Amino acid sequence: MREKEPSNTTGSPDRRFTLAKSHILRGRRNFEELFSGSSLLSTKEINLRYRTYPNADKKILVGFIAPKKIGNAVKRIRTKRLLREAYRLNQHIITELPEITDMGLQYVFMAKHADLTYDMAERNVTDLLKQLRSTLISKPSPI
Repeated sequence: MREKEPSNTTGSPDRRFTLAKSHILRGRRNFEELFSGSSLLSTKEINLRYRTYPNADKKILVGFIAPKKIGNAVKRIRTKRLLREAYRLNQHIITELPEITDMGLQYVFMAKHADLTYDMAERNVTDLLKQLRSTLISKPSPI
């Protein structure tokens, strides 16, 4: 009998493309805290709001928002799924950042419209993550 191959792996066996529930930003208080003192990065289709914390205990928490103005529940859920999948496959761009900079990070991807395709979502999420990484590495100290 053939042994089952591990799924969701890259060339290196130690990197898996998973998004644990413990890394998802949840709760009204967390979102209010994020929006009260956050910075904004933007592309044509997606906004990224982020906030840093002086200690790395907070780790990285990510959220996905599709506002009601972009359409009905079906469109919003589809848009959030596209954003989540694009992030899940490209999170390696940012995941080691807390160890490098010794800061915690919370951020939210916000869709601007429902006409988002997977290719557009992946391109925009990748661009935003790279911008965020370069911004945080060049920043002298966390907020």
